[in-house]
Amino acid sequence: MIRLSNSPIKFNEPYLTGNEETYIKDVFKRKQFYGNGYYTQRCQALISEKILVENVLLTDSCTSALEISALLLREWDKEQEIILPSYTFSSTAAAFARAGFKIIFAEIDPQTMMIDIEDAKNKITAQTVAIVVVHYGGFGANAILFKELCNDNSIYLIEDAAQAFGCVEGDHCLGTIGDLGCYSFHETKNLHAGLSGTLVINNDKFIDRAAHIWERGTNRQEVLKGLADKYSWVEIGGSFYPTELQAAFLCAQLESFDMNFIERKDIFFGYYDFFINNNIADFYYPKISDNFQTNFHAFWVVFASSEECDYVRLKLVDNKISAYIGYVPLHSSKVGINMGYAPEDLMITEEYAQRILRLPMHNNMNKDESTYIAKSIIKYIKEYRK
Repeated sequence: MIRLSNSPIKFNEPYLTGNEETYIKDVFKRKQFYGNGYYTQRCQALISEKILVENVLLTDSCTSALEISALLLREWDKEQEIILPSYTFSSTAAAFARAGFKIIFAEIDPQTMMIDIEDAKNKITAQTVAIVVVHYGGFGANAILFKELCNDNSIYLIEDAAQAFGCVEGDHCLGTIGDLGCYSFHETKNLHAGLSGTLVINNDKFIDRAAHIWERGTNRQEVLKGLADKYSWVEIGGSFYPTELQAAFLCAQLESFDMNFIERKDIFFGYYDFFINNNIADFYYPKISDNFQTNFHAFWVVFASSEECDYVRLKLVDNKISAYIGYVPLHSSKVGINMGYAPEDLMITEEYAQRILRLPMHNNMNKDESTYIAKSIIKYIKEYRK
């Protein structure tokens, strides 16, 4: 395949529907900017309709949704532990570290780049409160099996579904399997508001408390509904919900979910079809299965070595194609080292984090471009292996 244009292929470009400006202008007409107004409630209704769960709270970020989750689980007079993968964005761990939890990092399964269930199981102690699974790149971390493990050990399951809005495992949307689920609507995600998120409450015991924490730890909603006559501080909370301007922007995006999905699917299969029809040893990429529906958020590849990964990445850069290695594992980051971890503590994570490459994936691409990138990658691997 010949590349039709020599213009750069960006790693990401924010998605726009064309209705965002119209809805933002409507906020000015309504003259409510603060939050938890018409557009916040409209977004929550659209999200609930999509994931078939009633209790959702729109937040100003996925980080805030994770921080509410941490506050819901925290018992301040106890030593508590949270198990989560080291291969994730910093917010996953930071939300719980800020609330005083001891962070226990678990290994990943190198085939999926997501938390390994056996390693997580072996790290459960009497102090463990929850396991956080991180669904990576629009694919699932076996949340149903993790929920069974958590139930067997009387602990909670939290889903960091930042990259997984609209993904379905079996009959369940990711983010609705654990006790709490967290979505991101950051501008790098399929749908966005520049910055926003959502907390999904799947455990009834958390519904009222989550609303209080979301409202800066107060009973404001009860006051507005006439159920209380004055404000009272009832929880340790924070400023967690977005303005109506953000919610209006997100509303336009949520309404376009189906079109966004169709466009991304086409681009995803430009990569997938080429790789599956040009098999090469010691080379991995996300696999489609009958039991799982991805949202086509990302496409990544895992190479035979970090050296091969670097070789291919630099070749792509020379060809004006942006691609990124991803995260420094949290256990070997500066903060992880300060927590007492060392790189060798999680050798699988350490190795594979240097072998993964995230490829361009956004709605302003087309299938010819993703196919061209896939073809180039196979070409560069063969060059390296000569």
